[in-house]
Amino acid sequence: MMTISAKRIFRRIITFISLPLFCIHLLSCEKPVFSGNPEKIKTDNYKLTIESNPTKADVYLNGKNTGYTTPCSLTWLENEQDTFTLKLNLYNDTTFVMNNLSTSGSKCFIDFRANSKNYGKIGCITIPEKASISLDGKKTNFKTPYTISTLEPGNHTVAYSFPEHRDDSMKVEVTASTISYASITLEDTSQWVSYSPYNSKVLSEKVYSITTDGNNNVWMGSLEGLSKFDGKSWKTYTKSNSVLRSNVINALLADKQNRIWVGTPKGIYAIVNGTLMDYSFNLPDQSVIGIAESKEGIIWTAIGGGVCKLNNSVWQQFTISNSGLKDNYPMCISIDGNDKVWVGSRYYGLSILDGTTWSYLTTASMNISGIEPGIGSIHFAEDGTIWVSTVRTDFDMGRVVYFKNNLWSHYSRPELNNNHTKQIRTWKGNVLFATKSGLGILNNMNEFEFFRKGNTKLWDMNTYQTAIDRDGNIWFGTSICGAGKAKKILLKG
Repeated sequence: MMTISAKRIFRRIITFISLPLFCIHLLSCEKPVFSGNPEKIKTDNYKLTIESNPTKADVYLNGKNTGYTTPCSLTWLENEQDTFTLKLNLYNDTTFVMNNLSTSGSKCFIDFRANSKNYGKIGCITIPEKASISLDGKKTNFKTPYTISTLEPGNHTVAYSFPEHRDDSMKVEVTASTISYASITLEDTSQWVSYSPYNSKVLSEKVYSITTDGNNNVWMGSLEGLSKFDGKSWKTYTKSNSVLRSNVINALLADKQNRIWVGTPKGIYAIVNGTLMDYSFNLPDQSVIGIAESKEGIIWTAIGGGVCKLNNSVWQQFTISNSGLKDNYPMCISIDGNDKVWVGSRYYGLSILDGTTWSYLTTASMNISGIEPGIGSIHFAEDGTIWVSTVRTDFDMGRVVYFKNNLWSHYSRPELNNNHTKQIRTWKGNVLFATKSGLGILNNMNEFEFFRKGNTKLWDMNTYQTAIDRDGNIWFGTSICGAGKAKKILLKG
């Protein structure tokens, strides 16, 4: 039997265990108590579709970029009311507030073009004034100076035309609520006209050779290829569209059959009926410096290894070892009215072939004090005068001499002395001098003019060659200005 002490201890243990259980039971039976409004449970986000005209506007929400561009749908909006901004390049920003956004979707359309403040202006200015204005290819009735208003933002092309000046144009970017300017000084073409890669199909700013053909086409050989101009349209020949193996055009000749001969550092070519053909098949050296044609139509070339004659489709070479040449590296070649071949040397004056007989003429034998040893160019005038430019061995300078009445004389002009005359050409008694410092003209009235940087419309006049078209216009190639044309008023005859 359990003693009295043991019973008391047992009751205390039972009481101690039962009390927490009783408390737990009372807590579990207590009802919850709540005061205030019940929490609203969000079932969906607000949605907004935004469109604009033009499209591609950036969408900002409360000043922050969303990363979206119009048209777009924003399906994650958390507020029933928000502030939006559309930003479109060149247009003014458009800000708007959307109220009562719907979870089922709202729409908004912003027309930038409907806002008059989203248009810009172009100020049209030319020298000379009163030039006619065209906008985006359409003629207007406006003349400069004039401001064109209500223009949509973006790129616009403004073109100008004025009598005796080259048409010109430029692209102008128009921005909303601002004025942009299209200011151009139009090139005066009343006497001088330029042809460069920027305003024509001349392929380089360096034009080494130039000639005209029987159809009055002008051919311009440059550092980057050959260009043909018929007065309206252009055609070009390069390595990429023809059989040319070099784009450098050293020499050009229009022969009696109206073929165009093209000399390059990598061969000689001929354009026959519009087709460019390679005539370098057995040319001993491919570097062609000059081209000439005899009275009988035989083609001669000066190359980097002597001179060559095209005989029955075969090139015959003449060098210091098999001819009267004194130098295998000629600077020029020309043929006179008696079919004598004249070859200019850098060091040794002139070698002359008369049929099968060679002769040699040094510059020292011309009895002109201090004359240079080299020959830069040879030309035979209609009246029988032989014009020759001499040159130092460093090509830095030389003088012009001429042979008339069995006497060599120095044509002494301050503009030509100590200059490098690269080519001499005559036309109806006029003599043209293409020099490193400009273009000299001695007309048939014995009047001399020299055109250089500063007294022409071209900003540089380092001239390589000249050609004269049937209208008496002078065409010339330059070292850094492309080709140019001096209108016939400069010549007499």
